[in-house]
Amino acid sequence: MSQEAETPSSDVLLRLLCERSNEHAFVLLDTAGRIVGWLPGAQNLFGYLPNEILGQPVSKLFTPENVKAGMVEYEQEVARTDVEAEDDRWMLRKDGGRVWATGVLTPIRDAVGQLVGFGKILRDRTDLRGQMQSLSKQIDSLKAAEERKNRFISTLSHELRNPLSALSLAQGLLKYAGNDEQALTDAVNTIERELYTIRRMVDDLIDVTRVSAGKVQLQLKCQDLRPVVESALEVCRPKIDARSHDLHAIISSSPLEVNIDADRMRQVLVNLIENASNYTKNGGSIWVKASVESGEAVVKVEDNGVGISPDVLPHIFDLFTQAEFAGEKKDGGLGIGLSVVKDLTQMHGGSVQVRSDGLGKGSEFTVRLPLAKCEDVPNNAR
Repeated sequence: MSQEAETPSSDVLLRLLCERSNEHAFVLLDTAGRIVGWLPGAQNLFGYLPNEILGQPVSKLFTPENVKAGMVEYEQEVARTDVEAEDDRWMLRKDGGRVWATGVLTPIRDAVGQLVGFGKILRDRTDLRGQMQSLSKQIDSLKAAEERKNRFISTLSHELRNPLSALSLAQGLLKYAGNDEQALTDAVNTIERELYTIRRMVDDLIDVTRVSAGKVQLQLKCQDLRPVVESALEVCRPKIDARSHDLHAIISSSPLEVNIDADRMRQVLVNLIENASNYTKNGGSIWVKASVESGEAVVKVEDNGVGISPDVLPHIFDLFTQAEFAGEKKDGGLGIGLSVVKDLTQMHGGSVQVRSDGLGKGSEFTVRLPLAKCEDVPNNAR
C-alpha cells in the first residue's frame, strides 16, 4: 500500500481531533504500527521532534516491560476489531523519563471500510497517578492502623479481665474470711495490686490522649539527669526484684545537665525500664546506662529478653503496635507506653531509638537529650 493510501484522509483526522480536543497528544500510525503523524501535543508529551520520531515504531514510546509483555501488538489487535483499545500505563519520553498516560487507540478506515491506520490519543496523567498512589498508601496506612486498633482493643479487654477476675476473687475472700487476718491481708493486698494495674492502664490512656491533643505542658528546669534516672530505677525496682532480674545500673560520675521536666522524663524512663522487665523472662538481665555521647546526655535501657522482630521494629513507637507482639509479656499493660515515650522525648528536643537483632536476642532503647549549661538557661526555665 502506498504512503498516500496508508495515511488517513484529512476529514477523518479532523473529526478525531475535534472529538478529542481536550486531549494532550495525538499520534498517527500506519497499519504496521509506524508513526506517520506527530502533532505538537505529542512533541510536548514525549519530547521528540517530528524528524526524530516519524517512521519509528510506536513501541519506541512503550516501556521495555510492556514491549516484552506484547502490549504493543495486543493494543493494535484490539483496535483492528473496530473496538477502541483503551490503555493506562507508563510510557517513555525521549529523555528516558516515564510519563503515566491514559489514552485510546482508534482504528481509521477509508470510505470502503479498509483499515488504513490508527489514531492514538493520549493524556499526561502523571499527576493523577501520583495522587492515586498517594491515596492507595493512605488507605493501606489506615487499614493497618485499624488492624492495630482492633488488636489493641482485644488486648485491652484481656488486660482488664485479669485484674477484674482477681478483684472478684478478693471480694469473695473478704466476704467469707471472717476473722482470718491472713486471708483479709491477702485480699487487701490483691485489691491494692490490681487497682494499681487498672490505674496504670487509665493513666496510659489519658497520657496518650493528652499528648496527641497537645495538652501536655512541660515544666522545664535545668538540672542533673542522674537523680531522675535513679528515681526511675527505684520506682521499677519492686517489679524487677519480683521477677528476679539482674539489674546493672551504670551511671556517669559527672553531672548530666539537661533542660527537662523531671516528672515527665521520669515517666519516659520508667516506661522503658518496665518495658524491659515485661519482656524479659524471670532471672534475665537489664542494663540501665547514663552517660554523655557526642554532646548529648544519653540513657540506654538494654535487656536480654524476647527481642523484636524485624517487621515490627520500624513501627515500634506507633500507637497500638506493641500489642502485636505481647504474646511473651507476662505482666499487665496496654502496650502503648512506647508511643508516649517517643512523644514526650521529642517534646524535650530529644530523640529515642531502638535496636534489636531479632526475636530472642533482646533489645536496646536509647534516649538522647541535648546537654545544657545550667548557668546559661533563662531564669524561667530553672
